[in-house]
Amino acid sequence: MKENKKAILEILKKKSKKDGRFENLVLNLALQKIDSDSFEFDGDAVYTADKKRLVYCMSQAESFHIPEGVTTIGEMAFRGKKQLKNIIIANSVKEIEHDAFYDCDELDNVYVPAGVKEVKSYAFAECDKLKKIPFAGVPAKLSRHTFDDCDQLHDIIVPAGTSKTFRKALHFIDGDTDFLVLEKPADNATAAPVPQKDLKKQDKKEDKKQDAPKDKKADAPKGKKADALKKEKKEQKQEKKDAAKAKQEKKDLKLEKK
Repeated sequence: MKENKKAILEILKKKSKKDGRFENLVLNLALQKIDSDSFEFDGDAVYTADKKRLVYCMSQAESFHIPEGVTTIGEMAFRGKKQLKNIIIANSVKEIEHDAFYDCDELDNVYVPAGVKEVKSYAFAECDKLKKIPFAGVPAKLSRHTFDDCDQLHDIIVPAGTSKTFRKALHFIDGDTDFLVLEKPADNATAAPVPQKDLKKQDKKEDKKQDAPKDKKADAPKGKKADALKKEKKEQKQEKKDAAKAKQEKKDLKLEKK
């Protein structure tokens, strides 16, 4: 439903719990930054009238799905949502503004789609339980303060071949940070399947190669080594003949004596 700023703030007062003062303040600040007095409220979040900008999340749920069509997650849109654990960012989102998810203590599941082109300062700062965050693409602008004070964040998973770009944008120096920028392996290109007929032909060719007589010239040793080997074989053959001849002569001699 369409609402103006005053009506949105009144709705927040009714929906807020004990800590509503903080939420009221954050929403007020967020609304002041938008040059419009017409907003869309769906019961869970406030959007600009065209629903391209998510201004502020009013939901107290553990999971929130940013709808397709939203292109900007506004400044402080989810700030201080202590109960938020899982956020699904629509593929249409292009920009995540300052402090968008600042101080979301329970947030531990978030995936940044390839369409996101800019992530501003402190967008995910002080998310105490965030341990890893995958990026499907490479934002053109990525603030060095995006993940400030994320005490448990260790793995930033990025597309293959982009780790240097991310490390440069985040001002990471080897050995000077606990964060690891890990590249997601590229999909291996699979070879086109070989038709069964061609496989049989290949098998036959291989069999013919194996059964074909070896080329004596190709196998024969070359040069002096070959000559020496031939000579050695000839000598061994002659020695065997001489030994056999001597043995036969001894037998003949014994027969003559008898």
